[in-house]
Amino acid sequence: MKIVRAEPEMEYSEEYYEHLAKTMGDEKAAWARLPRAEREKELRWYHENFNTPDDLAEWPPELDGGVWNP
Repeated sequence: MKIVRAEPEMEYSEEYYEHLAKTMGDEKAAWARLPRAEREKELRWYHENFNTPDDLAEWPPELDGGVWNP
């Protein structure tokens, strides 16, 4: 699978993460603090180990997520 970066990694101030913690909770703020590569690694693990939507596939879901389209 080829990964193409859509945009460079954004850096946010600590106030941003504090606001996330207040409005959305500490768990979501901690997730947002992770580097992009770590978030993608965790999402990929869930995708590979559970029956999740095929949003990480190169092919769209209507084409079976590329399972039969090597």
